[in-house]
Amino acid sequence: MLFRTYSSSHVPAKLVYTPPLLPSFRSLYRLFLRATSASVLAHPDATATLRKLWRPVFDEAVRAIRRIDDDSTPASRREILTRWYYRWERRVDNTIPLLYSSAVSRGLPHRLTQNLSQIIRANENLRDPSRPSQRPWRGQLSPDAPEYKRKPIKPIPAKQAELGMQFRIAPRLLGELVGMAEGWGGVTLGRTQRQR
Repeated sequence: MLFRTYSSSHVPAKLVYTPPLLPSFRSLYRLFLRATSASVLAHPDATATLRKLWRPVFDEAVRAIRRIDDDSTPASRREILTRWYYRWERRVDNTIPLLYSSAVSRGLPHRLTQNLSQIIRANENLRDPSRPSQRPWRGQLSPDAPEYKRKPIKPIPAKQAELGMQFRIAPRLLGELVGMAEGWGGVTLGRTQRQR
């Protein structure tokens, strides 16, 4: 597969060859996408949210596969990555029955996928309350417009600083809970990526 890469300067683009992924990996990914859709009864918003949740998990596996296939990777690192990949594959294989069970019953697996989707949707647009709001750049204004001038920074009230600390701690706590559940059940429950 050929991809175009662009540098920051005005140098012509160069084509970089990346070998295609293994058919078994692509098949697993497609199966996972179908199972994710079925687990929330093909509800479009929930399907998109869950796919966004599990996408970083598969991206991480692709990076591992690329490093394993890279000839410049040391043998010891390649062995570690291979063991990681087999554990990852086992976790994903255990997650598919969870998604299937969510699709055919309204029990705990269905509530789990539904709640995962709702938690991610609810936290998508959260903003750190201790940070000042950043307005988007507006192209019709000149670069020296008064809207872009820095305003004097006011001291942050104690309550707002406490909320900011809770905002930064909460994802770690939730991540630890999810990690314990993943370890106990031998499944993967996705990864969130908070925008900064």
